[in-house]
Amino acid sequence: MAVPGLADITRYLRDAGWVQEDDDGRTTLWRPAVDVDERDIRVVLPVQQEARDYSERAAEALRAVAFVEKRLPQETAADMRYGGADNVSVRLSPDAPSGEAPLHMAYTALTALRGYVIASAAALEYKELVFPPRRLTRADTYASQTRISTRAGSFILSLALPLKDVDDDMRSDSQNGQEVISGVPGSLFGRQVTNRMLLAAETAQRLARGVGEGDSPISVFGEAGGHRINATELEALGSLGGPDHDVYQIRFAQSPLVAGTTRPRRLKITPGEQRILRDAAYFLRTRQPRANVTVIGLVVRLFREGKWGKGEVVIQGVDDDTGQERRVRVELAESDYNVAVNAHSQGLQVSAVGDLDVRGTRRSLRHLSSFGVIPGLEEY
Repeated sequence: MAVPGLADITRYLRDAGWVQEDDDGRTTLWRPAVDVDERDIRVVLPVQQEARDYSERAAEALRAVAFVEKRLPQETAADMRYGGADNVSVRLSPDAPSGEAPLHMAYTALTALRGYVIASAAALEYKELVFPPRRLTRADTYASQTRISTRAGSFILSLALPLKDVDDDMRSDSQNGQEVISGVPGSLFGRQVTNRMLLAAETAQRLARGVGEGDSPISVFGEAGGHRINATELEALGSLGGPDHDVYQIRFAQSPLVAGTTRPRRLKITPGEQRILRDAAYFLRTRQPRANVTVIGLVVRLFREGKWGKGEVVIQGVDDDTGQERRVRVELAESDYNVAVNAHSQGLQVSAVGDLDVRGTRRSLRHLSSFGVIPGLEEY
């Protein structure tokens, strides 16, 4: 493990509340603000990174700081390097030497981790159980700022999630009313993301256990009330064990630079729980009724019993985050039906907004709030 630079370590010690007790011109001596388990813990650092014993001193300092924080040295090191970062790590259990994993397992886990970060970041803004087919700009941007590393111990993927998002406004405590430690607001976007990831994992596992023990139906994942986990989060948590759903452990360790930091938490997700989580994601995407859904596509079928009155049309278009085209039935009043006839004859796209109802393979929009030809396409 590469040790952080001297500037990163000293800045971190100050921000985390350590006190510099001495500086003799060659070394500095630091102590934690509060004694730990009645142990006399001190950190000694050279004043120059070019010192011959820098790596040894820095490694010792890292172990001491990690002990005080009850974190792993790797987690504390990432926190120092990135100027404040939470850590989420996944320990896989492949049938391979320590530090190695089959390519297909590693690829699946990496893809799931990225989806997990994006889904939890997006959940801070979008409350839908299934995300609409649109770019989740801030969530994507934040995911691109995270860093991943690996280490031995079966096979461990470790994410460093920065506390500061590029869009965070670093205002003072008096401006935003948030509790602050060393100038770091306690409600930074990065901390909100890791809090959401932890909540999603704990809630998803609890619900999966209820389903697995026969106490709850799979529909419990879509019920209103409490903390609801979106389909993308469920898909990610159900895929981290790889294609064969091998048991995995997920660990959450937060930076002490922000107020409200919790102690490290570890969850063990079994193969059975993973299968239930993936089934739940599928249920939300295909069976769970959804309100205020927009369907955009072509009218491919029309039907009404007479020349006048209401009728039913079928729109072929995208209506969820799978990116797949589906056919959706829509019942229209006479005026809207005539619009649909005209759109069908001219090959124009239409937009319909309503509540999506899924029964088997039949998908219908009910309680329409709007219907019409997409503006601008009539000219082409």
